[in-house]
Amino acid sequence: MFKRLKLRIEDMKTISRLIAGADEQARISGEEEPGAEHFLLSALELPDGSAKRVFDRVGINADMFRQAVTTQYEEALQSIGVDMSSVNAEPEPLETERVFHSSKPSGEAVMKKLHKLKKTDKDRPLLGAHVVAVVATMKHGVTARALRSLGVEIASLQQAVDDELVSV
Repeated sequence: MFKRLKLRIEDMKTISRLIAGADEQARISGEEEPGAEHFLLSALELPDGSAKRVFDRVGINADMFRQAVTTQYEEALQSIGVDMSSVNAEPEPLETERVFHSSKPSGEAVMKKLHKLKKTDKDRPLLGAHVVAVVATMKHGVTARALRSLGVEIASLQQAVDDELVSV
């Protein structure tokens, strides 16, 4: 019982770091609410390092992913006729006075899927690799398109997550 309680406390700390990091990633991007891409970037900075090791296994890193996300947004704007040469490419980081956390629908989906995943994986702490596992199941959206643009196959990403979780 003590072990399970200790694990839950560690999971709560990880969730707190993950949410705070996702909020920070969103603000850096000039967005008020984090989406799945921000949660993934946050997971890459978690102290356990497992998300980073998963990315290493598939040959990408946080900077490559961040650039791929930016490219996805730029391509979406260009597809509706926005001339990117007239747009400030570097967004201003947002300051927020928000008290309660809120996310974009994709960010909410990440958190709901993490909760569901943790119900089936009760014997190990919540890790950044779990976030990668959840995001890998998302077939649509900026995150999925960014990963595809980097040449990451979902099956390879899921295998890298499995390999990482076995090694923990």
